[in-house]
Amino acid sequence: MGSLSKLVKSAITDNEIKEDNLGPGVATTAKFGPGAVESSEIGDGTVTADDLASTLDLSSKSVTLPDGGVTADALASTLDLSSKSVTLPSSSLNFDREYFNISLLGFKMAVNENLTVFNLVDGIVDEFHDESGTDESEGSNDNYCATSDFYVNQTPDTNSAGFTTTSITEPDTSTTGTNPAYGAGTFGTFTVPSCMTSMTGYLWGSGGGNQGTGTGGGGGFSTGALAVTSGQAIKVVVGEGGHCGPGTPGNSLGAGGSGGISQGGGGGGLTGLFNDNELADWSGSTHGVSAPQVFLIAGSGGGGQQPSTGGAGGGTTGQSGSDLQEPSGHGTQNSASGCAGGGGSQTAGGEGGGGLADKDGGFLFGASGNIPLPEGTDDTGPQYSGGGGSGYYGGGAARRPSGEHSAGGGGSSYVGHPQITSGSTEAGNVAEGGGTANPNYVACTNENAEDGYVLLTGSSIVTASTTIVSTAFSANSVPTSSRIVVFEEDVDSPTLNTDIIASISRDGGSNYTNATLSDSGYVTGSSGQRILTGQATISGQPSGQSMRWKIALANNRVKIHGVSLSWA
Repeated sequence: MGSLSKLVKSAITDNEIKEDNLGPGVATTAKFGPGAVESSEIGDGTVTADDLASTLDLSSKSVTLPDGGVTADALASTLDLSSKSVTLPSSSLNFDREYFNISLLGFKMAVNENLTVFNLVDGIVDEFHDESGTDESEGSNDNYCATSDFYVNQTPDTNSAGFTTTSITEPDTSTTGTNPAYGAGTFGTFTVPSCMTSMTGYLWGSGGGNQGTGTGGGGGFSTGALAVTSGQAIKVVVGEGGHCGPGTPGNSLGAGGSGGISQGGGGGGLTGLFNDNELADWSGSTHGVSAPQVFLIAGSGGGGQQPSTGGAGGGTTGQSGSDLQEPSGHGTQNSASGCAGGGGSQTAGGEGGGGLADKDGGFLFGASGNIPLPEGTDDTGPQYSGGGGSGYYGGGAARRPSGEHSAGGGGSSYVGHPQITSGSTEAGNVAEGGGTANPNYVACTNENAEDGYVLLTGSSIVTASTTIVSTAFSANSVPTSSRIVVFEEDVDSPTLNTDIIASISRDGGSNYTNATLSDSGYVTGSSGQRILTGQATISGQPSGQSMRWKIALANNRVKIHGVSLSWA
């Protein structure tokens, strides 16, 4: 027997041992060290489901599947998820649609009961998709929503409320303010009607007061749509025209500035809409209003002073007054001669004549021309100065030095509240008011000491007394009993057989018998959708085979999605 040589690893060349040289079971797991077989050495598809243990504990692992990796075909026909939680994305659920589908199923079940439980042999089902099953000539206020397929007992109602300083045009929605004297008065109030979500305000500021040949500046015009809620109270102030000299001190309602004690027209009062937040009555520049409470403002004109013309109000910056140096010129305040009052802006009141701070306008008030000047000032005092017009920021008052005659500046308008859309403002032009071409303009408004005006318009939804009547359907024989099924949805809180009345006719609608409705119990969550059913004995009507149903609605809004009528 020959000698045996030891076979070492170095004696085995690459690829020397082939798969055919290994018998079954020769290479066992004991022959491989940890990590000896790496994933790169395992070909794709080499490990199949048959190679895996029947039970795998993956509790400590994360398994990530590619998008679309598990399809419906990969799932068993029956899955037991009783011990599992299934989370679906919110976008995949439409509860309104599901509620409606459940209600529709209830409607069809109730219709089927007519045949199986009540032994009715004939009938019609109208699940509304159009108006073909109703008779428009017989119904009234039967408004059909074609986008969502239902009838609803509501109708648009246009509201229009006008305000002067002491009167209103619509007492159902509005209360008037008071105006007992210059510089004193109370707000008017507009209460938003039910279902109104937006209203449009048209505001005209007042004109400044005249003095001799000095004409007051015209008031501005502002408009915009305001988002509102039912029952909301909107405070309204209508600017009072500036008082006319000589010698009539006292602010206008809306805080227009006084004119000079001896001569000088007063500034006009602002016209504005405000959020009702326990606002105080208006008294001069004491009004209790903060900037966030301001919805809309139309600025007013400054007071004239012979022969100078007050600056017009409105726009984002009021117009400066004029003076003897430029009796008809307006624009930048004439500080060089120290006379005319400047116009208010969006951030500050107009500068007082000659740069005097005590004649500057401010937030919601025009400066007074009768404020005494500092001792030693080369000025004849408050005798002959035009007052500033009020606005978001009011105009400055004039100063009369060395015999000069000067007019006050106009106040600015405001349309910048975040609840205001489509806001715009039109400034007056010297003695002419803004917004005079608007079709809602009222004559004798916002020029030459004239008062302002407010018009509020909007559409709301009101409940309408409604009757929905079906077309006539032919019965195969003269029926004696009938049953109605109504697929209804609450909008408000109706009372059955009072706000919703169903009736049935067998003679084409000449005579009807009421069916007493009851809730069948197919209510779907908070949707208000429910199935109403009722029966009626119609044998007492004149004999006929022309069947109609009628639904009468009143007092509270509802939607009617479908009606079924069966008879025997």
